[in-house]
Amino acid sequence: MRWLLTVTLVLGLALFGMACQGEEEEDGEATATPVATEAPSPGAPAESPQTPDLAAGWAKIEPGGDTICSQGTPYAYFVHPGTVNRLVVYFQGGGACWSHATCSLKGLAKETASDGDNPGQAPGGIFDLDNPDNPFKDWFFVFIPYCTGDIHWGDNTHTYTAEGKEDVVIHHKGFVNVSAVLDWIGANFEQPEKIFVSGCSAGSYGSIMGAAHIHELYPDVSLYQLGDAGAGVSKEDFVQDSFPNWNATENIPDWIPAPDGSWDEVSSLADLYIPVADYYPDDRWSQYNTAHDRIQTLFYRGMGGTGDWGELMLASMQEIQDNAPNFHSYIAPGTMECITGQDIFYSREVEGVQFSDWVEAMVNDEAWDDVMCTDCETDPEAQ
Repeated sequence: MRWLLTVTLVLGLALFGMACQGEEEEDGEATATPVATEAPSPGAPAESPQTPDLAAGWAKIEPGGDTICSQGTPYAYFVHPGTVNRLVVYFQGGGACWSHATCSLKGLAKETASDGDNPGQAPGGIFDLDNPDNPFKDWFFVFIPYCTGDIHWGDNTHTYTAEGKEDVVIHHKGFVNVSAVLDWIGANFEQPEKIFVSGCSAGSYGSIMGAAHIHELYPDVSLYQLGDAGAGVSKEDFVQDSFPNWNATENIPDWIPAPDGSWDEVSSLADLYIPVADYYPDDRWSQYNTAHDRIQTLFYRGMGGTGDWGELMLASMQEIQDNAPNFHSYIAPGTMECITGQDIFYSREVEGVQFSDWVEAMVNDEAWDDVMCTDCETDPEAQ
């Protein structure tokens, strides 16, 4: 049974990685690093805040330096111009690993950042910039690929050992890579009008911690965060086992008061969402999940979890909602994972509320509330 569970988990997470890469080149690809437009000289008439001067289409940027993927290959990210001074920052998903057993299994965590990650290659969901219904079609985009097995949180090179087996060395440098992207954002955007931060699955976790660090760059900018299929349901020993291997705690935003006085005690996603959302009460924070997400359930089972994933997910969402009034969740029926990079972003409707309208209301500071399916078993869009 253990072998069967492992095989099921690997297949599920491999599919998960493929799904989260599905937001993948339009208009070719540039490789030169874009340069920000010049700020006005002293005494000149006031102008709009600077934004980067980018060529049309998606540009690939290879930052070099300390950035790296899990197997030692180079890191790269992608940017796209907009016509308004608003910015989307998106964290890609693709599995995770935290032990010799998980890090030695191919397909469990995405290992490279390549041209195949270019969102223009499969422009669905919010990456369909030609869709008139896309609330972000005029915004600038920064797409952060994932290749470190640490949900974008790590800063460590760890050697995993197991008796009688070959050592496995993993560069858990997700936060190092993210920091390089944030450096580019800070150098190229003087003061965005609004920032939308999101990510699918593993990228969902990157989006919540990344949003706090992005806010440090622009403390006075309105920020909106959407975690897509990353509910954080896990066994407590997963946090205890994985965080030290990733050196993740070091990168949690330490200017935000920790629950119970210490970030070392974080054991659930609610422990992160609640203090961050409370620290930034004027911003909007959110989660999207399906009631029976098959990949998140597989991941939970692979950790040894035995409870009902759906019930635990709903309890987590309720805990955050009860303690952070600027947080709302959208719970859809069925088992499908991730929505932001898929065309279902425009057709998904629960209890009369279309998901794209819900997101648009969030970023436009309109009336906005929790959405919960009443018949959560059957998903007509998955038939």
